[in-house]
Amino acid sequence: VLKSHFRGEAAIGIFPMHLDDSCYFLVLDLDEGDWKEAGLTIRRIARERQMEAHLEISRSGYGLHIWFFFEEAILSRKARLFGKKLLELAMQESMQLSFDSFDRMFPNQDVLPKGGFDNLISLPFQGEAYHQGRTVFVDEQFQPYEDQWRYLQE
Repeated sequence: VLKSHFRGEAAIGIFPMHLDDSCYFLVLDLDEGDWKEAGLTIRRIARERQMEAHLEISRSGYGLHIWFFFEEAILSRKARLFGKKLLELAMQESMQLSFDSFDRMFPNQDVLPKGGFDNLISLPFQGEAYHQGRTVFVDEQFQPYEDQWRYLQE
């Protein structure tokens, strides 16, 4: 399945939430508008709080996924509160930005509905998009890291 994703034959995603309503990551999804400026502001604010924010250009090329990875699983509710707080701080510090680009966060809810699923997010490195400089992790100038796997390991 992963090979078909990497070759561009399919696009796969991951459900962030576990059955116990925990998660190992949070993703903020920014699309169009002020996505670059908003993304950099959120990244700066996260770093000021000793939290690393990983920027991934979305498949469309006109948006950004901001990934936060946790060392241990935390409740999705706490992850989402963290995301909301980052957005609030970014809006307070950058009032000239509209943040209309904010679409949603993953996990998308605090608690899984009984017998249901959370929303999935597309995984990075998707075939053709990857070769066009999309679905890749980028630096603050929105340039892809030369070695994507090494970047993730660090």
